[in-house]
Amino acid sequence: MELDNVGKLRIGWIGLGAMGAEMARNLQVHRSTAGLSSINVHNRTMAKCEPLAAHGAVVLESASAVANASDVVFLSLFNDDAVKSVIGEILGAVAVADSTEQPLVIADMTTVHPSTTQWVLDEVAWYMSQEDKNTENPSTTRRRPVEFSQTPVWGAPPAAKAARLVFVSSGGAHRSILESIAVPAFARTSIDCGENPVRAAKFKILGNFMIAAVIESLGQAMAVAEETGIGRELYNEFVKEVFPIPPVAGYAAKMTDDGGEASKTRVNFSVPGGMKDVGYAIDLAKSVGMRLPVAELAYEHLEWVLNNGDPSWDWSSLVYALRKTNMKKP
Repeated sequence: MELDNVGKLRIGWIGLGAMGAEMARNLQVHRSTAGLSSINVHNRTMAKCEPLAAHGAVVLESASAVANASDVVFLSLFNDDAVKSVIGEILGAVAVADSTEQPLVIADMTTVHPSTTQWVLDEVAWYMSQEDKNTENPSTTRRRPVEFSQTPVWGAPPAAKAARLVFVSSGGAHRSILESIAVPAFARTSIDCGENPVRAAKFKILGNFMIAAVIESLGQAMAVAEETGIGRELYNEFVKEVFPIPPVAGYAAKMTDDGGEASKTRVNFSVPGGMKDVGYAIDLAKSVGMRLPVAELAYEHLEWVLNNGDPSWDWSSLVYALRKTNMKKP
């Protein structure tokens, strides 16, 4: 797979959630504008494919159909179980290839536990190790080469819509191909994480921990500002002037706007998703004999919201746990 031939590659996309739909749309529009082939798309809820079809994407009935019609397939799925299910389906039905066919590159953008990435690598290795069984007509049983990359992204749905995501590449020589597909179609820049996809999974988790730490710190400060008479609105002025960084300013606004209720309605990342990612960060630290105390606090506060609020709220709603009376020291 040569970089010079990127424009000729057939691109597939599986998963059209809040992030995936925006990224896929941008990729399809970018390729259409450049006169390149349309992307092949599939989603478990097929109705979500309709807006992509309106932009010219080719809707296929299954994940395996997308893989068999594509040279590169991006996955943007809900969780680890979904990734395992789709990988299993693809590897169980990859079409027979002839000697000139491109390998299939699977690029997973889902935030997953590093053990899931290792599971995928092991499954791909097992698939590639199987020998042809049909000795009478081996050409009908030759396996198409499959390569895997963990390619997470940073950015909320608004950044995805604006094609302003940060794309992380990993894997073999094909990672430069993946970067050239992503940037500028749906990402503003890319970070090369090297050959090991597990490293990319860890990188993403630790990056998400930093975002969770910002939310936890903001929540604590906002709660104290409210109790001391400073007020959330005034404290938000400090944030806007001193930390005018989109994620920081955005989460501070959610904790302040609409009488402090915006975290319930402006949802980019839900409470269960936040708990998953923060839990993975805690696991990552434990794997090397360390702790992330801030992550542990954030997890505790997200769990409070899950039990006492609503799981559909944004993960910045952990501020409600910090405002509750029994969080105050006697």
